[in-house]
Amino acid sequence: MKKISTLAVSISFIMLTGCGGGSSSSNNTENVSSQAQGQSTQNVNSLKCDRGILLNSTLSTNTIFDETLYSLNYRFKEISSANGSNYVRQLYAYEIKRNDQMLYAYPKAIYNVTADEIENSLAEDVVQSYDLNSFGLFTAKNYQKQNNGWPLGYVVASQGSQITTAQFNDSCSLNSYNISYDYEKIDVSGKKISDIFPSNILTSDPKNIDYLYISNRFTETLKNNQTAFTNLLNSNATFPSGSFIYVPNSVIYNNTEFYFFDSDIKDLKTLAEWQQKYYQNFNYKFDTVGGYNVTYFVDNAGNQIYDGGKDPAVEMNGKIYDAEWQVKGNITSETYGVPSNSITNYQARGKFALYNKASYDFLAAQIQSYYK
Repeated sequence: MKKISTLAVSISFIMLTGCGGGSSSSNNTENVSSQAQGQSTQNVNSLKCDRGILLNSTLSTNTIFDETLYSLNYRFKEISSANGSNYVRQLYAYEIKRNDQMLYAYPKAIYNVTADEIENSLAEDVVQSYDLNSFGLFTAKNYQKQNNGWPLGYVVASQGSQITTAQFNDSCSLNSYNISYDYEKIDVSGKKISDIFPSNILTSDPKNIDYLYISNRFTETLKNNQTAFTNLLNSNATFPSGSFIYVPNSVIYNNTEFYFFDSDIKDLKTLAEWQQKYYQNFNYKFDTVGGYNVTYFVDNAGNQIYDGGKDPAVEMNGKIYDAEWQVKGNITSETYGVPSNSITNYQARGKFALYNKASYDFLAAQIQSYYK
């Protein structure tokens, strides 16, 4: 199982993502994206960076992160034994706070995990990660916990409930994982737990589009204990007054991003050899991105197109890396990627939902009361 971007996961930061539902909202998001591009260019010369931490801020605006928000996350912990490997399902959250232009997070354990486990995993995994796009290669070798928490990344631009972020990197570049979100703030005060799940969650297999407030993967972990999950959904407890969930109408990657880890090296000499070994019957293009040779899946017209079953590869320092990618565009749109009956290529909006303190505290307490 491949790892994914921490920024993108933690909201699933992987970071955040959102765009507008409807022509007016969509245009607003384009405005924020344009502001973000200007901000990115401006900050190349004006921002001061100390090992990934911005020492000065050129952004003066209100953002949704002016209040503490929480993103729900999951992971599978591998347990090895003489009989093979098993995976333990774990649930946690990131408590996200803003300090000027920086975003920081603290892990919060929810089920079957401790905050220390999550922090140890962050310290180990992120420093081994690489992000490649048309602006170049970005590393996170200096990633470590700060006084304000674990650095997630940077606010690039913000307008109302719309926000563009970039992922933490050693050079403080605002072009690494530059993603624009358009959030809708939804009041869930007085609603039951069952109201934030797809209405058919107990009777069938909902589609990604049905998950608005919570991710499908987080839900699958809860559903794995069917008795506890049924009891959770049947609870009459309601969200307290002042409970809000921020739901993205869309999530826009402003660049195509290739990401990979030190552990992704393949014992192959060339990209052509890699493509022939793994995807010889598919259309792949050999290209140069950010100064590095890459190969990736394309449609019949030769254009980049996302397919979750077809990885890209990157050549770096004479080594071949089996990578992952996200193609530029709105990854929560049902039209994102290759149309497929077997693989869903777009992401659930609920994967990027953010909870305020009142809604998160209630949800976490309810889960912990049924999952012992």
